Amino acid sequence: MVFSSYEFVFAFLPVVLIGYFCAHKSMLIQNIILVAASLFFYAYFNISYLPIILASIVINYLIGYYISKTFNKKWLSGGLCVAGVLFNLGLLGYFKYYDFFVENINSVFGTDFVLKNILLPLGISFFTFQQLSFIISVYKKEEKVEDILTYSLFVSFFPQLVAGPIVSYSEMMPQFINPENRRFKIENFSKGIYIFVLGLFKKLVIADTLNIFVNNGFNSDELSFAAGWITSLSYTLQIYFDFSGYSDMAIGLGKMFNIDIPLNFNSPYKSQSIGEFWKRWHITLGRALRTFIYIPLGGNRKGKIRMYINYMITFLLSGLWHGASWTFVLWGGLNGLCIVFEKIFSKILVKIPKTIKITVTFLITNALWVLFRAESFDQALSIYKAMGNFSNPGISAVANLTDDGIMGIPTPIALAYVFVMIIGLFLVVFLSKNVIEKSKNFKPTILNSVIIAVLFTVSVLFISRESVFIYFNF
Repeated sequence: MVFSSYEFVFAFLPVVLIGYFCAHKSMLIQNIILVAASLFFYAYFNISYLPIILASIVINYLIGYYISKTFNKKWLSGGLCVAGVLFNLGLLGYFKYYDFFVENINSVFGTDFVLKNILLPLGISFFTFQQLSFIISVYKKEEKVEDILTYSLFVSFFPQLVAGPIVSYSEMMPQFINPENRRFKIENFSKGIYIFVLGLFKKLVIADTLNIFVNNGFNSDELSFAAGWITSLSYTLQIYFDFSGYSDMAIGLGKMFNIDIPLNFNSPYKSQSIGEFWKRWHITLGRALRTFIYIPLGGNRKGKIRMYINYMITFLLSGLWHGASWTFVLWGGLNGLCIVFEKIFSKILVKIPKTIKITVTFLITNALWVLFRAESFDQALSIYKAMGNFSNPGISAVANLTDDGIMGIPTPIALAYVFVMIIGLFLVVFLSKNVIEKSKNFKPTILNSVIIAVLFTVSVLFISRESVFIYFNF
């Protein structure tokens, strides 16, 4: 089940909301409802995922609980913390990277270890990081361990379960145990609907339409210069509206339950550097990587050279976190190199006009997204070649990107459709406030109600195009 589905919008969400707020006199029953609903939501994708997340929750909770009970025995609490870290990394390593490492070992050493073709459990990268943070925070005596039901809610809360944000125990637990959050609040509910519907529209109407252009472009044997650029720009916009759409929906859903889910996406294409981009894109992942990798490596405390190395290691691992493929590793490494370059030449770069810095940052990001999206280096190279093939402008070839296999569109209309859409979306991305910024001044007026009703109706018309969020793959 995904947020952008009939089952979720018209069945799951209304039933859970009604059941939850009808039980407002009992926090225990409300927790049971939310945990059961969240686990059902997760198992709906694949029932075989359920034992994995349940085992992860129980084992991490027990480790955290016993760490909190053994502070007087430093060796024991420390050992339990190490065991918790190893358990989480081992779980993630096995399910996400086993075949990747075995395949590379076979390639390098000529061995014939058997690949297991392991099915990646949905959201494992997110709920594993979340619980890793919990274990370390408990060991540092920063958190109080609640009962296992409340802890299960922290891990499994369905708005942020499968694609983030990666929330911390300290920012969520006080909200879950606050009795004031257990009653229906019309102001939060109306704002939550506003944010959710705008996110739904982003995903279904914008991102999924761009997906047609992207798939046609990346699967094409030969692209013209114009088609290559439209393909890359379409993916750059698709992943923007897909991920921001999910992030908005997660925040909107949380708000309906009176829970403030942290901001995870903040107009990243307005960034003036790659470093700033990563402070705006997947904000909570950056926070986690900084906490678990960059700072333990020494951060910027051991000189500039060591700092540059730490950045490179962090971003190489960031690439690997996104996927078990060398294309992701290279993508992460190139982002790291850009940030190191920005650090080295910071005094020069600061003098460059803002508009130029935003433009250059966007073009670099756009080029790197090609590598991120490509299924192989050869596929990425074919897109790059097209983007640099000035001898073959091929503007009319852009029309081929609109082919959805259902309805043919005359070339002039298809060209107008593509260019108007791309230009219009660029204006939205660079000139408009994002959804969360707009929601700060939201009022449940008649005009806003009409706008949301229209956007929701249009979004529902697009639900029949089955698709999942891009970040579900990670």
